[in-house]
Order: sequence, then structure tokens, then C-alpha cells
Amino acid sequence: MLFRRLAALGFAAFAALWFPQAARAYGVADVLAAPFPDNLAASPDGTVLVWKVDASGVRNLYTNAGGSVHAITHYTADDGQDIDTPQILPGNDGVVYLHGGVEDQAGGENPNPIQQVPPPARAIFVVPLTGRGDPVQIAEGNAVYLSPKGDAIAFTTVQGQLGTVSLAKSGDTFTAGKPEMLPIRGTVSDISWSPDGSKIAFTSARGGDHSFIVIYTPAKHAYVYATPDFTQDDFAAWSPDSSRVAFVRMPGAKIGETVYDESTFESNDSSKTPWAIWVANANSGNARRVWTARPGIGHAFYPSSSTAQLWWMTGNRIAFTWEGDGWAHLYAVSANGGPATRLTSGQFVVETVAESLDHTRLLYATNEGAIDERHIWVVGLDGHPKALTHGPSNQWAPTPLRNGGFAFIDGWYAAPPVVTIAGNPAARLVAVKAPANYPASQMVRPRLITYKSSDGWTIHAQLFVPRHVNGKLPAIVFDHGGPPRQMLAGFHYMEPYTHLYEMNQYLVNRGFVVLSINYRLGIMYGYKFRNPPDGGWHGGSEYKDVLAGAKWLQKQSYVNPNKVGIYGLSYGGLLTALALARNSDVFKVGADFAGVHDWPTCFDKMYGHPVGTPEQRKIAHMSTAEGYLDSWTSPVFIEQGDDDRNVPFSQGVDLATKLRSRGVTVKTEVFPDEAHENLVWAHLVEQYREAADFLAKYLQPARS
Repeated sequence: MLFRRLAALGFAAFAALWFPQAARAYGVADVLAAPFPDNLAASPDGTVLVWKVDASGVRNLYTNAGGSVHAITHYTADDGQDIDTPQILPGNDGVVYLHGGVEDQAGGENPNPIQQVPPPARAIFVVPLTGRGDPVQIAEGNAVYLSPKGDAIAFTTVQGQLGTVSLAKSGDTFTAGKPEMLPIRGTVSDISWSPDGSKIAFTSARGGDHSFIVIYTPAKHAYVYATPDFTQDDFAAWSPDSSRVAFVRMPGAKIGETVYDESTFESNDSSKTPWAIWVANANSGNARRVWTARPGIGHAFYPSSSTAQLWWMTGNRIAFTWEGDGWAHLYAVSANGGPATRLTSGQFVVETVAESLDHTRLLYATNEGAIDERHIWVVGLDGHPKALTHGPSNQWAPTPLRNGGFAFIDGWYAAPPVVTIAGNPAARLVAVKAPANYPASQMVRPRLITYKSSDGWTIHAQLFVPRHVNGKLPAIVFDHGGPPRQMLAGFHYMEPYTHLYEMNQYLVNRGFVVLSINYRLGIMYGYKFRNPPDGGWHGGSEYKDVLAGAKWLQKQSYVNPNKVGIYGLSYGGLLTALALARNSDVFKVGADFAGVHDWPTCFDKMYGHPVGTPEQRKIAHMSTAEGYLDSWTSPVFIEQGDDDRNVPFSQGVDLATKLRSRGVTVKTEVFPDEAHENLVWAHLVEQYREAADFLAKYLQPARS
């Protein structure tokens, strides 16, 4: 296997083969220039791959069609317009994809962070797989779903309406018909074509408290509902013969129910009916329940990171994930009903799942056997899992290929992630080489550590220490966002977290010790770790893990205990601000990127009116920085884009204004029209450079 050969070769030799040697000190742009592959997808026959690469903000599609890796698209600008959802046509001659914005910015106008005139649209394109033709725009849309026959496309608009459009090819030219819109109430999402291409199943959300599964026949302009109820129905999955649709049914919302009535980021109401799997007749819509989760842990549906949540396999079995024992595992149940068979077991999480082309096996990314890592496993309906990849690097995005093969993305601590086809030897598909100044040989390998929080929780973290320690060094605590995330000891499978990992490497190169903390509320450590009763706006107990991490750093012989800083993005920004507000005696400086600073005002803006009881609001207020502003003395760098659709920009405005009135040193950086995570690479470089300089100004590290 490739991994064994790399381990035997040693990283220094590997880096020498793949990357030029870099100077000892490097810039943040150098380390942020690692090409990042994403959106890996295979052709319907499993013979060809397509994926996106972001190379310093220039995003393009690549393929291995014809036996060599080549570009399919030829965009040249760092303009913040992303590419996602590539799908190869059945004849392996073209690719359909979306261009513009980013997936998590759905709803509203397309982001325009460099103020292009006219503003760009988020649109659907088709382009030849050869890369020798220009993309043809099919329609403006927010999500795209290619028919199994390749002759039609279903899509949603930014307003959430469903459209279909025909697609044809004459010679080397693709042509699209006139889009037809389905006049249906509600917001459409999670579209799924039937295997024979005759029908479309989708979710129709109706106002937030209930949703339906709709089965639409485009040729007849007719649709049926799958036994509609006072419930939230979602995640349709087709039977191989196109006769039935399985879906997830969850209880509807109660009047007046708000986030205060939930555990952090998911339902905590055990009085509600547990979620269930239903199966509907595709012609009539008549549906029946085939399986129900039991009350208690796992009664609320916890989705995997996969696009699909149900997989209809051979033998009329439906596979799904469930965390009934506190860990998300794979199960299978007969489509006719009955008890579920457990396919995986143990203290690990099944994170991302993909069904084999013959519907007999499930490939999945998991932390089994290495709780702080990711590797690819496979399991069949016999319930005997098998590891397919292993360390020292991480592997993610399992992608089934023909004849039982598979591809994935592999990333280590210094070698940038790369698309890989499993084999002996494995084939690494390098689409864009790292620039000559990429500092692979200067990056440090993080150590996986654990420590105890003040209330006894075991916390996992990655420790970055400069190679040459002279005396006591300043240290930085890094808190990831989400918070349902887990940082890895290397490149991450989500690009914003890869950028933050690169920032950690840059800070180490500047002379800091860095501790990257996987605090409670995060994923991969089980249900109880992800759902502490006093976490988030219910008490902010995760801050105990942050403070304990700082105190752990202060005890290390190579750390100056009086020079500890902190930074983070989004929820990491929340924790950064909370740390500076509660413990300026420990955290001497911080960098807060797009953080929430007061839960009640954030939720009020989300709902459009004040929500929560006085007691709920008080606890939530004291779970964020605004509850402790009078004790905040440490300087802070605050950054945010003002087109942030995840955290209200008003959260930054309010904090900066209040701190300045109190005489706290505040440095700010605002990017007009930027999103929650900067879409323009040049903006990201500027943000990270300014933040690092600010931290260094107050902690004064010696450059390594």
C-alpha cells in the first residue's frame, strides 16, 4: 500500500520528491497556497473521476478521463465564485456543475466579494470532459441534479423552487431546452431522481414546522405526496426498481418552540416521537413505517456528513446511520419492516458513507481504531467491517468505482491533500502542483495529546511546537468553529478548516506554540460529548475545556505562562471573545474572526423578534462574552465580512463599539461583501497576516 511505502520512505524524502526546499521563515501566503481538492465524484459506470481544485483562490474542475489528469474548466480569477456539485454525464463526455457563490451561502443573492459589475450569478453549466470546449450555461440555480439518463437536469432556484430542463448533445455541442418550473408551495430541497429517470422525489418544506416528501413525474406534470402528516419528512431514497421511495420522518415543531428548548444545535425534547423510516409507493404516494428509533439517546435524527442519509441495497434492505448507543453506526432494515441489523459497533463514528455501485457494500470514512484520525472502511450486509486505508495520513471522501475499486482524498500534515485511487501501488492524481515556495519541509508534525478539563472531561487536542525551542515560547490556543467539527493533526477535509490548520502552521513558524482544541460540543467522541446539558447557550461549559487547555500550556517547560493568546473563527471566535472577557489574566491577546458575542441578540435577529424566557436569556447571555465585558482588558483583533449569512454582522459592530467605549485596544478588519469565511483567497491572506502580526505584537515571539 502507498501508506506503508511512504512511512518507510520517511516524510523528508517524500517532501524532497514532491516539493522544493523552502527558506526557514515563510509567509502566510506561502502555506495557504497548498492546492485543495474537493467535490470528488465518479461517473455512473465508475470509470472516470472529476473533482475541484482550489489553487490560491482559482477554482477549476479536473478529471482523469483518457488516462491523464487534465483541467475541464479554465477559470483564472480569484473572485470568490466557487465550483461545486460536479456530475459526469452517462456517456462520460461531459460534466454538469454549479459555478458561483458557495454551497453554505444558499438563499438570497449570490455573494459578490470583489464587487463585480454586473454581479455574477450562481448558475448551472455543462462542459465537455475533454476540457477543450467552453462551458454552456443551462440555467441560474442553487442546486443541480443530473438525470440518470443524462437527458435532463432538475435544479432549485435561490428561492427554493423546482425546475427541470432538457439536455442534449450534437457533436461536441451541448444544448439545453427551456426550463420548466413546478408551481408547488414551499421550499424544495434534497432532490433525488428515480433510477429509471422517470420521476423525481424531493422535500417540500412548509414554513419550518413541517415538510413533505413529494414524488413528481415530469412527463405528466403530476405529483403525489408521500402520506403527508404533521411531521418533518426528508431524505428521500429510491428503490433500485424505481417503484418505491424510502424517507426519514421526524416530529414536527411545536408552536413557540425555539433553540432555547433544544440542546445545542439539535433537538433535546425526549417527549417527542422518535424519528422513523417510512417507505412510499412511487405512484400512489401511500407510505408505511418500516422502522422506528427507540426513545432516549438517538431518538432525534442525527444525519451523517453524506449527501444521502438512506441507502437502498440488494436484498430489499435499507441502510442508515443511528446513534442509539451513543455512537453513530450503520444499520440495515428490510424495506418491508422488521428489526434492524447492526453493521458496525464500537466507540467510533461513521461519518461519511457511499454505496458501492452494485449496492452490496457501504464505504465509509470513520475514526475507528484512531479516534483523532480519518480512514476508509467497508462493510456489507453481513456486518463484518474491514479497514481499507490506514495511517499515518488521513483519508476521506470515499468514492466507489467499478469492480469494487474506490477513490478517496488523502492528506497528511505537510503534503497537500491529493485525489488517490486505491491499488497496489495506489495512484495519486495530482492536478495542480504546489508552488515552488510552498514550505512542506518547514512544517511541523502536530502531536496528538489529551488533558483533563476542570470538571473531569477528557479533551483531545493537537500540539504544534516549533522545531527549535530556545527558552520559553509564547503560546496560542486555537478553537475550531462549528462547533460540530473535529480538527485533525493535518489537512482537513473541509477547506476553511484546512486554511485554519495552515494558519496554525504559520504561527508555529513565527515562533508560537499552538494548541488546537477539540472541545466538547465537537463530533467523533460520541453523543454525550457532543451534547453536554450545560453547553452552548445553556451554560457555555465548553469554555472550561478552553481554559484548561491554556492552563495545560502554561505548565509546559517550553511555554512562557505569561504570554498566552487565543484565536478562532465563528464558534471559535465566540470562544475567543469569551476567553478574553472572562480571563484577560490568562489570555493576553486574541483574534476573533466572525464570532457570536451575545446569544440572545443573535437569536432575536434570527427569529425576527425577542425569544426565550428571562431565565433562558440570562443563562445564554452569560454563556457569551457580552456577559463579562467589564473584566475584558486584553487587546483584540476583530474581523468579519459584512455579507456574513452565518453570524449577524451586528454582533461584531456591537462588540467593537462597546469595547472601544471601555478603553480596550481593538483592531478591526472588515471586508465589504465578503461571507462568513472569506471567499477571496487574497482577502484570506490579508486577514491571517494581519491577525498573526497583531498576536505577535503583544506576545513578541522569536521567529523560528
